[in-house]
Amino acid sequence: MQRSAAPKPPSQFSLTYGHLWFVLPGFIAFLAVMLVPLAIAFGISMTNWSGLGNDLSFIGLSNYAEILTYWPFYRAAFHNAIIFAAILVFQHTVGLYLAVLLNENPRFMQFYRTVLFLPVIMSLVATGFVWTLMLSPNIGLINPLLKAVGLGFLQGQWMSNPSTALAVIIFVTAWNSMGWSIIIYLSGLQNVPKELKQAAEMDGANSRQVFWRVVFPQLSPAFTALTVLTFIGTFRTFDVVYVIAGPLGAPNFSTDVLGTLIYRTAFGGSSFSSADIRFAFGVAMALLMMAIMAGICWGLIRMLRGREIET
Repeated sequence: MQRSAAPKPPSQFSLTYGHLWFVLPGFIAFLAVMLVPLAIAFGISMTNWSGLGNDLSFIGLSNYAEILTYWPFYRAAFHNAIIFAAILVFQHTVGLYLAVLLNENPRFMQFYRTVLFLPVIMSLVATGFVWTLMLSPNIGLINPLLKAVGLGFLQGQWMSNPSTALAVIIFVTAWNSMGWSIIIYLSGLQNVPKELKQAAEMDGANSRQVFWRVVFPQLSPAFTALTVLTFIGTFRTFDVVYVIAGPLGAPNFSTDVLGTLIYRTAFGGSSFSSADIRFAFGVAMALLMMAIMAGICWGLIRMLRGREIET
């Protein structure tokens, strides 16, 4: 009886790179939905296309050069930076404090976690509409509530005053995103080894010293993740500003952010004519913003990861 041939051993190439076959479908999908549209967008940004008709010509990097001297771009980026700084401080203070309280396993803990995380899963458009109604000087709840508790002097036209409009956007954004900071910090707190805290207590450390000297350094990965996610989220802010303040960032562009600036540049607005629409210029701003955000995120991750290693 003829014996069957022994199976050939896998080649060195298959042993080294065979796993790439499992990555290939996802990489092809990534090419289809990410890189190809990105390449098309870059090609459009090198033209003067308005987005209407077929009248366009190649202008090279002129759009990018114009952005560098385009004042509204810097104004909008400055507003995004203010929102980022305020939200970051809020999440690393209030969010961390609430996470510490929840980590003590209080009564009705699951209820508290659900209520605090609920704003995160709400639609940003719905959130904007709800807060628009609440802040309305005519039918809103905020002004009557302030009057009822003796703070009537704080009543005002919240979204009509340039000095308070951006603060309202920050407050609504903080309320909407607070759940992320609580969940991320709570996860980090629950992963701190109890042995470390017990050892510090045995050495005579009080509860405050245990937290700042033992627990807080262990939260470095959570701090890094939350900082990077907050940066990405705040510089992508659009929905809340668009619903509450409109595409012009009213009043008087005091709430204008990069998202609304790019939107009205590429697609126009209620007060825009077709001659004001510059689709290719808006695409160029979006791509430049993406490149700058990628560079800053890389720098943040590298800096904060280095801090994690030191701690």
